[in-house]
Amino acid sequence: MYHSYVMGIDNSILDLEQEGFIIQKDGENFTVSFPESKADMWENFIKNHLAFEYWNEYLTKDKVVFSFHLTDGIKRFEVENFYNEEVLQLCEKLCQCKFESIKKMLSDNWFYKNIIG
Repeated sequence: MYHSYVMGIDNSILDLEQEGFIIQKDGENFTVSFPESKADMWENFIKNHLAFEYWNEYLTKDKVVFSFHLTDGIKRFEVENFYNEEVLQLCEKLCQCKFESIKKMLSDNWFYKNIIG
């Protein structure tokens, strides 16, 4: 299964449950799990629903896929070994904070912490 913690998305995300996604509400945010075969569907949903100056990431077996909604549209990155300086800088710029690393940023979230281990 692939996993994503989602902020800045409206309740239309719940429609994906009919497509086999496992979605749970976490306050105003959502946890999402889906099989590899649904990755393209997830990315299309994110492209159409991600708020401006937000990003989304999802964990696969061997990488993290980031999508950033920037002034010039959606920018996508595949990050292996939790290291990509450009991705880290974009995350820091959009949330106006400093992260030790991509792995630390993700593992500070309770949902990802349980997955990353």
